[in-house]
Amino acid sequence: MTRNWFAVYTRPERAKKVASFLSRKGIKNYLPENNIVGSNVNSKKLFKEPLFCSIVFVYISECEISFLQDISGIVNIMYWLAKPAVISHEEIEAIKQLTSFYHNIRLEKTSVNTIDSVRIIDEPVISFKENSASIKFQTLKIVLPSLGYVMIAERDKMNELVLKQDLVEAGSFPKKLTAFLSN
Repeated sequence: MTRNWFAVYTRPERAKKVASFLSRKGIKNYLPENNIVGSNVNSKKLFKEPLFCSIVFVYISECEISFLQDISGIVNIMYWLAKPAVISHEEIEAIKQLTSFYHNIRLEKTSVNTIDSVRIIDEPVISFKENSASIKFQTLKIVLPSLGYVMIAERDKMNELVLKQDLVEAGSFPKKLTAFLSN
């Protein structure tokens, strides 16, 4: 009985309660939270909100899916081509790493492609100064093909150094991202 990651739709504003209930029942789950930096007149405040609206990821086998439908707050499981959509471990790890080191992550919808793997895209920012131009890569995009989303984070030099150090120590994140950040 192999276990996979599946995405579960929840009722609006119920994702945290569903994740908490699943944890109490001993079901491995993951609710990605986006750290939002809000600025006040006097200070900056950090608060968390679910990254994906009304989606919780669960790590279960296919035969356990029917159990999820009996849980209050869960609407349905995400399907692709009339089968429960399997979310790759690589995508879950990419989400975990990006949400732990970046703030104000944005999501954009894209086409779903279950055959494709996680891709990292870096967008340059070009600045002109007198007779020279400099190019900086400040936007990090990670394509999550089986979910149909692109995660977009603005790069901060401090966060980049922390992420590089953590990836070297952990060694669990996809090698593509580690190689990408070391350039």
